[in-house]
Amino acid sequence: MDSAKEIARDMLEAINVDGTGLLGAVAKGFISFPVSLGYLGYDFIDTEHRRENQDDKFRIAQLIKRTPFDKKVVGQVIDVFVDDFISRVDISSPGLQIAAGAVGKTLFSQLTGVKLGYVISERATTALFAGTMIGSLLSVGAEASRAIYTSRYLRERNPAIYYQLRKKGDLDLLYFLVEDTVKPFEKACSVYEHDPQKFNMICKYFFGGL
Repeated sequence: MDSAKEIARDMLEAINVDGTGLLGAVAKGFISFPVSLGYLGYDFIDTEHRRENQDDKFRIAQLIKRTPFDKKVVGQVIDVFVDDFISRVDISSPGLQIAAGAVGKTLFSQLTGVKLGYVISERATTALFAGTMIGSLLSVGAEASRAIYTSRYLRERNPAIYYQLRKKGDLDLLYFLVEDTVKPFEKACSVYEHDPQKFNMICKYFFGGL
């Protein structure tokens, strides 16, 4: 299992844009087409879920028709995961008070009330858009298959988050776009369920910038 510091490092990387420039960011962040082709192949042979897949493809068509694929809508998806993380953070814990002293002039001064989730989500969304092109990805068969199966895996793993996204207008189908970005926050929330002390250490490292 990853250490608290490793999880915190992954979270920090998710909300920061590195200095590789646009081409480097695109190469690093663009949706992996070979991975998507793998989902397309699985979709083809997955006869057990053919009816459910067809229903989800109808949802994708409706999503494309009514949704502007911009930073705002992707931010809504990220918000759900970040809010889940933030709801578990105890700002008054000693570890976070120490962290506040380390980064008071930058991030931590803004981490009060509702601003806490907003700041992290905004940074995560900006970092994602530095390396991901959305456009009409969902109209491509391979990406549609990927959207369906990553949404379904999310439903199995974290039904509460899945249904929150779905109620927001089938935004669960955009999970594949942000999966790598939000995964460290998902992992931190999972740690909270069985080891709150380790979760507090993750928060200390994360807010303290390691």
